[in-house]
Formats: sequence, structure tokens, C-alpha cells
Amino acid sequence: MTSSAPSPSRPPRAAAPTLDALLGACCALGSGGAAAGAERSRYLAQLVQIAVLCVLCLTVLFGVFFLGCNLLLKAGSLGGQAGPERSGAKELEAGMGT
Repeated sequence: MTSSAPSPSRPPRAAAPTLDALLGACCALGSGGAAAGAERSRYLAQLVQIAVLCVLCLTVLFGVFFLGCNLLLKAGSLGGQAGPERSGAKELEAGMGT
């Protein structure tokens, strides 16, 4: 008895990779890594720019704040000095009258 059932067919064997194919795959991986490295360096550059901008903004804000406080203190001390001089002048006038 012979069976007429077809035998399962095997897929054809793939050809062995050539040296050119291996080098091409390695170069493709290398260029992908370089692109990722360039993207990472751009991201870090943007982070550094943001950090520097924040530091400069805080420096300006604190500078304006302390300058304003210093001017207020000077204005207060000038006002305090002007008051006793007038009262001292009244005392001198009172002393000269007697």
C-alpha cells in the first residue's frame, strides 16, 4: 500500500548573511545610536538653558526686591532724621527767647 498523501513541505533555507549585509546592519545600528545621542545632547542643552534662565530671573527678582527694601529703609531713615531737626530747632528758638 502506497499512500498518496503529500509529505509536509519544508520551507527553503535562508541564505547565510553575507559580510556586506552584516556591515550594513552594524552601520545602521551605529547611526541610530548617534541620532539618539544627538537628541539626548539637544535635550540636555535645553535643560541647561532653562536652568540658567531661571537663575537669572531669580537674581533679577531678588535684586529688585532688595533694592526696593533698601530704598524704603533709606527713605524711612531720612524721614526720621528730618523730624528731630525741626523739633531741635524749636528747642533752640525757645532757649534763645529766655
